[in-house]
Amino acid sequence: IKFGKFTFGVSGCLFFGLFLGWWVYKLANSLPTTHPGHNTAMKLIKVGVIDKGFFTLFLIIFIAAVGLLAAKDIGIIIKKYGSKFIILGFLITFIGATATYGMALILPGINSYEVTGVYTGALTSSPGLAAALESAREHSSQLAENYDSLSERKKQELLKAIDPLGRAKVKDADFLTGEQKKQFIKSAEAGIGIGHSVGYPFGVLIVILAVNFLPVIFKIDVKKEREIFSREISEIRMSSSTNEVQDTVHFDLTAFVVACFWVILSGD
Repeated sequence: IKFGKFTFGVSGCLFFGLFLGWWVYKLANSLPTTHPGHNTAMKLIKVGVIDKGFFTLFLIIFIAAVGLLAAKDIGIIIKKYGSKFIILGFLITFIGATATYGMALILPGINSYEVTGVYTGALTSSPGLAAALESAREHSSQLAENYDSLSERKKQELLKAIDPLGRAKVKDADFLTGEQKKQFIKSAEAGIGIGHSVGYPFGVLIVILAVNFLPVIFKIDVKKEREIFSREISEIRMSSSTNEVQDTVHFDLTAFVVACFWVILSGD
């Protein structure tokens, strides 16, 4: 879908997913109790539109594919531009992380998991999302297990995450039940997802606007710059020690699965 010169590309899948998910939940919640599909709709709301297993599987495939594609020319890019890109990449993510942490400290009562999700979403970082989900799972598990030793304010925040309506009070909860612990962990992971969904569209829009307007503002000939870049990269490839011309390597599903498998093992 194009709007003039603007196009979302593959990022349009996320926007469509947001709309589809909203529509499905709205439809499920609107069904009366007498409707034949009411029970099925309630189960859908409880477990989610997409099973977590599918989510994890396709996230692994996406991250592995991005890594394999980026690895192709990473040595050449570092050789050409040195540490400039490394420093730039570090500064962008570090400044964003610092601003996110600052907002979490300044705004009282804010959900830290949702803020973390906004950070990964604004960076449009799927690996960041995966890391945030894993960290949220471990962090929330530790909080739930150590509920007794938490401060009263922290306990109230935890209970609010479990029961957004605020019916659970600290004075009435000396400990958390197994079901409450599961609910808190689920709420933490959901907070990451909500924040990511909120931040991602703005991250994509800013990138699209920057790509289209910065060349105009700074009078950059994108076509000419692309030709220069391609020529420089080709020259570096030819001058490298491995200058043998290789035939086109087609996609190998088995090799890709093996790569994903080793990534999972190293991650664990």
